[in-house]
Amino acid sequence: EKCNEFLQNQRQVCMYLSEAQVARISTAMQILGLRGVSLFGSSGDGGSHFSFGPFPESSQLGADLNSISCEYQMPVFPTGSPYITSVGGTVWKGLFNPDPKKPIAWSGSGGGFAWEFPRQKHQDNLVEKYLAATPNLPPESSYNKSNRAYPDISAVSVMGTSQSSPTVAGIFSLVTDIRLSRGLKPLG
Repeated sequence: EKCNEFLQNQRQVCMYLSEAQVARISTAMQILGLRGVSLFGSSGDGGSHFSFGPFPESSQLGADLNSISCEYQMPVFPTGSPYITSVGGTVWKGLFNPDPKKPIAWSGSGGGFAWEFPRQKHQDNLVEKYLAATPNLPPESSYNKSNRAYPDISAVSVMGTSQSSPTVAGIFSLVTDIRLSRGLKPLG
């Protein structure tokens, strides 16, 4: 209870009380998917950690949470869930003369590996190539490389992934509208 009270006061993104709560939310997202609803969520603005910076060190709990989050990658939920399309962020290369033909990853975009969800088969090839080709990754003990990788897709996020996720959702809404107007099912 003390931890929950502390977290509620910190306004950290999507830190849930229990695995049972995550399971209930996951079930609800699966039901929506079966109904043809596409779900999009921001990958977060804290890299492979929770957003909004460190916890205050004024209490032992804050200090302990900071210590844990430095040792382990802490993806936010639900972005690591396989039942949502996780949307990361990009910017255009060229600080003073941005080139929209050359998107690059936004440095604050959330990305990494979920702790609670296994990786889907369709991610295997690309994730293995990424892991083999990317230098300077965090220690392997800090993340579970066999679990679901995120984000799934990215869009321009000059102001964060709270900008990129609605952009992608809007694009997919247009695609769904075209599909429905042609008598096809929504993507879901």
